[in-house]
Amino acid sequence: MAPATPTGHRVKAPTLLEGALAVYRNGAAVTEGNDFTVDGDTLVFVEPLHCGRKTGFLGRLQMTTVGIGVYEQVDKVDIHLTRPDGSLALFAELEATAGS
Repeated sequence: MAPATPTGHRVKAPTLLEGALAVYRNGAAVTEGNDFTVDGDTLVFVEPLHCGRKTGFLGRLQMTTVGIGVYEQVDKVDIHLTRPDGSLALFAELEATAGS
């Protein structure tokens, strides 16, 4: 039997996540095991993240000229990583993708 692949919204970091992690979702601390798991260089979140989509040219034009538009909620994920050698790394406003 093959090992289960983690499912959920994923946030990929630019490097392998080795060391002590402090993870924040929209500025609020989240905990490993309860809110997310680590799969190599990827965080797999239990609760869905609001991925949203970028507003295009016409949407921005409508918002600036008419003053109305659709403002979508997009979750921001920040990772503070203390590596085993003591060096610090910060990955800010990482994008989420839907997992499979």
